[in-house]
Amino acid sequence: MKELEFNKIYNMDCIEGMKHIPSNTIDLVITDPPFAIEFKAKKSNYNRTQSRVLEGYNEISQEKYYEFTLEWMKEAYRVLKESGSMYVFSGWNNLKDILTAIDELGFITINHIIWKYQFGVVTKRKFVSSHYHCLYVCKNNENRKFFPYSRYDKESKGERGKSLHYEDKEDVWVIKREYWNGDQKTPTKLPAELIKKILMYSSEEGNIILDPFLGSGQVAVISKMLNRQYIGFEIVKEYYEFAKERLEKGLYRIKETNKTNETQPLLLFDKGKTRYGENDLTFLKTAKQIGKRLKRIPKLWNGRKSILEMKKANFPHWKQMEWIGFYFQFLCEKYLSKIMKIPGPKYGRVEFDSFKNIPWDFKAHAMNTSSHQIIVNDSEATAKGIKNYGKVGLILALGKVLYNDEDRIFQKWHEALKGGKSKYEIERIKRGAWSRLRKVSFDLQQISFIKITDDALVKCGSFQRDFRNAGEQPRKEKVLLDLEKIDEDLVYFVEFL
Repeated sequence: MKELEFNKIYNMDCIEGMKHIPSNTIDLVITDPPFAIEFKAKKSNYNRTQSRVLEGYNEISQEKYYEFTLEWMKEAYRVLKESGSMYVFSGWNNLKDILTAIDELGFITINHIIWKYQFGVVTKRKFVSSHYHCLYVCKNNENRKFFPYSRYDKESKGERGKSLHYEDKEDVWVIKREYWNGDQKTPTKLPAELIKKILMYSSEEGNIILDPFLGSGQVAVISKMLNRQYIGFEIVKEYYEFAKERLEKGLYRIKETNKTNETQPLLLFDKGKTRYGENDLTFLKTAKQIGKRLKRIPKLWNGRKSILEMKKANFPHWKQMEWIGFYFQFLCEKYLSKIMKIPGPKYGRVEFDSFKNIPWDFKAHAMNTSSHQIIVNDSEATAKGIKNYGKVGLILALGKVLYNDEDRIFQKWHEALKGGKSKYEIERIKRGAWSRLRKVSFDLQQISFIKITDDALVKCGSFQRDFRNAGEQPRKEKVLLDLEKIDEDLVYFVEFL
C-alpha cells in the first residue's frame, strides 16, 4: 500500500493503517479508543462503548485489551514527532492497561485529566460514573509543544474577577456532552468544545492531527474547522461513511430528512462570500454603542405596567403570556431605533429584530430558573444570517423573575385585558396541560452581547422541534443556545446594580 495522504480518512484497522504513516510525522494524537465493555455480537471488529456498538459488532475482550492497547500505542509512538503529544480518553474499566502501556512504551505522562460531564447512568448499588479519564502524554517533554495563552491571556478575568487563564488550565474539565436530537449520529462522541480545547493548547494551524479510532469523525471535523490537517481510521464502514460525508460536505450535523419536510443543515466550512461581515473589534465597538443606550432603560419591570405601556403604544405583542421578552424588544425598539435598522433582514417568513453591521435578535431570560437554554431564532434563518454576514448578534437581558401568582390574579387580569383566554391557552386546557404561573415582574441584572457563529453553534447550540404556536400551527425549527457553555462568545455586557 502506498503512503497515506493527509486531510483524508480511511476505512481500515488503525494498527495496519498507521504502519503506512512515516515515523515522526504527527503533531498531535487525540483519540477515544474502545473501552473493552463486554457485549455479545456475531462479528469481532472493534468499536467504541457499548452504546456505540452497531448490530453485528463487538468490543475488544478484556483479556486481549492490554495487548491491543500496546499494539496501537506502539504505532502512535512511532509516528508522533518529538515535539508532539497525545490525549487518550478512557473509562475506568481498563484504565490500568492504558497506563501500563503508556509506561511500557516510554511515553511521558504530563497530566491525568478528568472530563466531568453532566450525568451518568443511574445506579442502585454503586456510585454513578459521570466522568472519563484523559491521559495527556508526550515523547519528549523538553520539545513538547504547548500554547498556554491560546484561549485566554494572562490577565483575562471572568465576571467575578477570577482568572480565566487559571480556571481553563485546571485538570478537571466540566464540559457537557452534546445531544443531536433528530440528526443523524453515532450514539456517543466527544463534544466539540473538548476537542477544540485540546487542539488550541497542543497544536497550531497547519499541524497534523491523528485519530486512530475516528467513530463519527469528530476529531477530524473540529481539526478542519480550526485549520489543522487531519488523518484518521475507522474500521466500521457505517461510521466511516458518516464521518466522510461530514468532512466532504462541510457539515457538523447531518439532519434527518423526509419527503415532506426536508431541511438544510448548518454549514460550517464553506460559508461563501460574506457581504458585510465585521471583525471582533467592530463587534465589540457596536456592542458598546448599543450598550450605552440600553443602559438608560428601567431596571425594574412591573408586569401590569409593562403590558399597559405596550398596549398604549400599539405594540403588537402585548397580549403574549411571556411578556418579558417582548417588553425587552419593545424597549430596544424605543431606545435603539436611531442607531439600528428595525426590523432586520428577513429570510422567508422569519425576520431578525434589527440590523447594525450584522443581524441582531433581542431576547430576555430569567436567571433564577433551572433552564439555562434560550430560544434564539429559526435555525434556517440563523444559518443564512451567519453565511451572509459571518456572524449574527444576540442582545440578551438577564434578570431575576418574580412569579408570585399562585392565586392567578395577574393571569386573570391579563386575560380580561385581552378579552378572554387565548386559543392557545384553551387548547392547552383541553389537552390537560398545566397552566404555568405567570411572571409578574423582572429585575434586570445584566444585558449581554453574544456573537453567534458556526463555532458557537457547534459548542453551545441545539435545536427545538415539534412545537406549535398559538394558532396550533407547527413552529419552524429553532436554535437553542446553552448559556452555561458560552465563554468567548460573550463579547460585552452591561450591568444594572
